[in-house]
Amino acid sequence: MRLKNLKINNFRNFESIDIPLSSNIVLLGENRVGKSNLLFAMRLVIDQTLSDSARQLKISDFWDGCDLSKKPKIEVHLDFTDFETDLYLTSLLTDYRLAHDPQTVRLSYMFKCKSEITGLPTSSEDFEFIVYGGGVETRSINNQVRRRISLDLLDALRDAENQLGSWRNSPLRPLIENAMASISSSELAEVSVDLEAANTKIVKHPPIQTLDDALSKRILGLSGKGHDLKTSLRFSNADPLRLFRSLGMYIDEGKRSISEASLGSANVMLMALKLAEFSWRKEKNERNYSLLCIEEPEAHLHPQLQRCVFKNIFQEKDTDQALIITSHSPTLAAIVPLRSIVHLRFIGGKTQVFSLANLPINEDEKDDLERYLIATRSEILFAKGVIFVEGDAEETLIPCFAEQLGQDLEGMGITVCNVAGTNFNPYIKLAEGLGIPFTVITDWDPLDGTKPALGRARCLGIWDSRCEVNPNIKKIKAVDRKHFEEVAEFDEFSEIWAKYGCFLNDETFEVAIGQTPNLSEILLDILDEQGFGSKRTKRIQEWKEDKTKINSTHLLSMIKDIGKGRLSGKLKKKISGAEPIQPPAYIRNAIEYMVKHV
Repeated sequence: MRLKNLKINNFRNFESIDIPLSSNIVLLGENRVGKSNLLFAMRLVIDQTLSDSARQLKISDFWDGCDLSKKPKIEVHLDFTDFETDLYLTSLLTDYRLAHDPQTVRLSYMFKCKSEITGLPTSSEDFEFIVYGGGVETRSINNQVRRRISLDLLDALRDAENQLGSWRNSPLRPLIENAMASISSSELAEVSVDLEAANTKIVKHPPIQTLDDALSKRILGLSGKGHDLKTSLRFSNADPLRLFRSLGMYIDEGKRSISEASLGSANVMLMALKLAEFSWRKEKNERNYSLLCIEEPEAHLHPQLQRCVFKNIFQEKDTDQALIITSHSPTLAAIVPLRSIVHLRFIGGKTQVFSLANLPINEDEKDDLERYLIATRSEILFAKGVIFVEGDAEETLIPCFAEQLGQDLEGMGITVCNVAGTNFNPYIKLAEGLGIPFTVITDWDPLDGTKPALGRARCLGIWDSRCEVNPNIKKIKAVDRKHFEEVAEFDEFSEIWAKYGCFLNDETFEVAIGQTPNLSEILLDILDEQGFGSKRTKRIQEWKEDKTKINSTHLLSMIKDIGKGRLSGKLKKKISGAEPIQPPAYIRNAIEYMVKHV
């Protein structure tokens, strides 16, 4: 079984969302965007620990844009599928199948105005909630369903140590109770005798005996005989029926208790025990499907531990339990399966949610993206805007150029992402799927002879990728496509595509720098410092005297010998220490476009 879709209407941050989901879910987004609210919405439907008083929401829980005079409803719908291999679950959920889609079970929560309220509702008492299934409001969900399909939450402020140390709340409790149930009473009695002997032996030591007597007398003196607690020092209760409660988790081969563990260690144990509890409940036929929600695990785990723990969890093959994580961690995001990512963004007074569960990419593109999203690059998942570039030089220099224009890209949440080539399409699909504004800076790459420049097909491919992901983007008409592929010259082509976020130079990035006033002087100075042979040195001097003589072929040959990465580092250093310099026009336009759309 798996959760395949989530719908929320009019609840807190959310006016209306409808998103597909993968087996595991990772919610990414900035603070106050609604990640915890999304989890709470799901709890309203299936969390068996949530009381009815918590399900009775308040007027303030309606999305701010709701008009109460129109009697709006808060709705949460969870759609499940792949349940038919479990005969008991199929029987339990049959009444909650959707009439138009029998392979889908829908469990729902609704908070609505009471039917007897005819005027404007003025308080929470004018509303009531129902939890129902199958899209039919009169089809109530019984408690058995919430026991069989359940959600457990480890919130961001969790105290793992106390939760593990508390017998009532510890996930270790049902596991120990189950294990102890298989031990006979006679075996328990033998252990009890041994434990009582150990208790007696330690208490008979004179210092302990003296302390025990002194404490008993002090307590008796305070409480009086009628309220005497009859205390005694001992290791633990030796009663066979209570004996197992003394069992607990220890670390370092039993040398230290859980109270001496680090926050990270305690959290790893808590997660492991919760997953073990899920498996045990399934094995004992107490539960069929479990969701474990963990808020901000990075607050307690260092980066290496994050990668190790969640990489292993994501590889779990048990389809009857799933994980939902909220996170701000690029480290964690770097190892998340791509289709598990759900991105929340606050746009126009409401939170919009974008899921990659059904992103239209093939396996090669998916593998390419997952390899790309290493920890240093996974910040794209948290960005407010992305500038895609071809290589290291652009990645190094564009933030520098932005500073020259008075723009702080990092401060605005704009990330420059180097795709290490010209295959932008998978990354365009990723950004479009996440709803992140983006722009592309690329080369025209003219070819000799009659062949069209490579930049033509590249831009058309970028548009096609957007259309695959976003049905609201119109495909290019055949007649226009033919014009772009064969007829339009660079000036016309680049002017049109700049309106859609694709910015091109007439050759390559380095040549554009060589053709830009002031920048060309800095570039030629760097070339002159390299100690080339007499022929190249003479050519550089000629270029300094007349910039119009710069030959792009010879220039690129010199740059290749220096190395583009090394050259960009030298350029950055010189530009940063110089008077304000205007970057190439297409770079300036791209930066201004990105800033405008964030």
